[in-house]
This record gives sequence, structure tokens and C-alpha cells, in this order.
Amino acid sequence: MNHLPTHTMTDRMLPLSVRIHTAVHHTTTTIGDRARAAWADRADEAGVDEAVTKMIWLAVGVGVAVVATTFFVSVFKHAEANVPNPTGPTP
Repeated sequence: MNHLPTHTMTDRMLPLSVRIHTAVHHTTTTIGDRARAAWADRADEAGVDEAVTKMIWLAVGVGVAVVATTFFVSVFKHAEANVPNPTGPTP
């Protein structure tokens, strides 16, 4: 007679689930700690040239504006292409 233990799917998946949960918890804790530290140090600009920081924000703003403009133009062009050409009554 075979006396080997019978493993269910739950028995096999539980260790994997625990490892995934632990990894997710560690990742979110690390990200949260770094975000809190960055938020606490946001006013500390020691060693940071203000002009460089402003230029970086300006570049980010220009990039966002270009992406938004491209998106809205493409949406407009798509909508414009779907409008039928108006035709007058035929005599």
C-alpha cells in the first residue's frame, strides 16, 4: 500500500503565494520609504543648482505639451475622417 502524502493544489501553491506576498510587501515598503524620504527632503536643495532644476522641469513640461498636442491632433484627425462629406440636394 502506498503511504505517500497526498498534496493538493493548495499545498503546492501556498509557498509560492507566501513568497509573492513577501516580495510585494518588501517592494511596496521600500518604495514607500524612499517616497517618504524624498518628500521629507524636498526642500533641501543643498548642492543642487536651481537653474538646472528649472531647466529639467521646463523640459518635462515641453515634453508633456508635445505629447498632449500630438494626442489631441490625432483624435481630431480621426474624428474629422469619420464625418461624411455633406452633399446638397440633387436637382
